[in-house]
Amino acid sequence: MSDQIKTWGQALDYTLKTRHTWRHGNGKKTALINAGHFTRLRGRSFPIAKISQPVITQASIELEDEGKSDATINRVVSAVSTVLNHCAFDGLIPSAPKLRRRKEGESRRAYFTKEQHQQFLQGCLDPFERRDLWDISMVAPYTGMRRGELLQLKARDVDLGANLIHVGGLPDFQTKANNYRTIPIHDAIITIMRERLEHASPNTRVFDDWANGDVLMRAFRKVHKWCQFDERLCFHSFRHSFCTWLAESGVPMLTIKELAGHKRIETTLIYAKVTDKARTEALQLI
Repeated sequence: MSDQIKTWGQALDYTLKTRHTWRHGNGKKTALINAGHFTRLRGRSFPIAKISQPVITQASIELEDEGKSDATINRVVSAVSTVLNHCAFDGLIPSAPKLRRRKEGESRRAYFTKEQHQQFLQGCLDPFERRDLWDISMVAPYTGMRRGELLQLKARDVDLGANLIHVGGLPDFQTKANNYRTIPIHDAIITIMRERLEHASPNTRVFDDWANGDVLMRAFRKVHKWCQFDERLCFHSFRHSFCTWLAESGVPMLTIKELAGHKRIETTLIYAKVTDKARTEALQLI
């Protein structure tokens, strides 16, 4: 029976149908909300065997970036744990990992160093020959845009004349944090944007070569595995790289907050503590 459930979506559906407290009323509504956050972040097709503490840690960071509290994040972790334990108890998966709840104020930011980013880009082209993945993986850490924001970005949202990308606030799309922001187009990605917009109509998605996030993640994981990176590094880590690289370059926290679209300055301030580089360089100025 252990091979009957392969994906998160299958496990969630089974739990909703068979767990008594999840089948009716408020219990079902709460379960759908909490488990739904994980579904939104990782997709229904996410392999159940790959749900581990590093995956939960990264998902928790993404929820914090959206402004979710530690209490809300812990409810999401509990919902995932409930699904896994329920399916394991019924013999539909081999076992359920123990998932750690968040402590108050806990924060971790896995990010790509410049060297790791270059290694990943190289892997996109050789051996995988994925120029489409190279493009979006190049734009991600130089804009700080979330995966969903990148995939929904349309040609009309990019103003090459003003050298700006408009994120959120449009009638047909809003960012996860429900905010609007503009991001200057970095010199490193200007050629990519020009090439993709050359023959695009206003409503064409800039990265229309990706059907959805699941397809993008499958391609990303292949290169990630080839690079032998730590499991904590995921596509969302490109966004953390954006904030970390800015912080290390001495960009003011309020500026980073606006560029990243953080709701709270406390979220941005975490990036000032990711590495010791800024503090080390500051001491050299004495």
